[in-house]
Amino acid sequence: MAHATSFMSRLSLAAAAALALSTAASGVHAAVEVFTSGTPFYKRVVTNTSVNTTASTVFANVPGTLTTVFVPPLTNVLISVDFSAEAGCFAGGAGDPNWCELMVQIGGAEGSPQASTTSLGDTYAFAATDSGKATTASWRGHAMSRHRCIRNASAAPLAVPVVMQWKVMQFGTVASSFWLDDSAMVVQMSRDCTVQAVPTSPNTGPVSPGSAQSDAP
Repeated sequence: MAHATSFMSRLSLAAAAALALSTAASGVHAAVEVFTSGTPFYKRVVTNTSVNTTASTVFANVPGTLTTVFVPPLTNVLISVDFSAEAGCFAGGAGDPNWCELMVQIGGAEGSPQASTTSLGDTYAFAATDSGKATTASWRGHAMSRHRCIRNASAAPLAVPVVMQWKVMQFGTVASSFWLDDSAMVVQMSRDCTVQAVPTSPNTGPVSPGSAQSDAP
């Protein structure tokens, strides 16, 4: 079960007051998490028709995707982020199993499912070079979805940055390129977020959310 932690944040335009941010996060994450909330009450869509490319092997912000949403005072919300784009991942050495990664940062932490918590320490392969066989014409539509519970325990709105980050996983010495175009990032908030870890085993069938609550705002 994820454990609640907290850190302090400050709104740039607010008076000098610290805001407590409680999250469902810890060093250990369940493979299956069930997020439940009420009806969405806020939606922001960020689109981009510009072509962007990177060959970076460390995470950096995808240009044009950084935005900030404000959690109402004394509110526990589910922040959901959907991202879609034309994507290409090409070049690299023949036979090198390079891929191109995306990660969604919500309030400074990776949204769930948190691919980087696996034993491999990798993240979400949004596209791949097919061991060097992909070309500059190997682009197609791709999509992903990430989620995080955020609690604003203060009496003032809480600024929560949301951003897509990208990098190339490179094997060998020949760099690959990550190409994105015609992207859309959809950020939604809904009240009364709960998250439940679900035990999994080869003999486990469908599991009801059980004690998770779904209250309309």
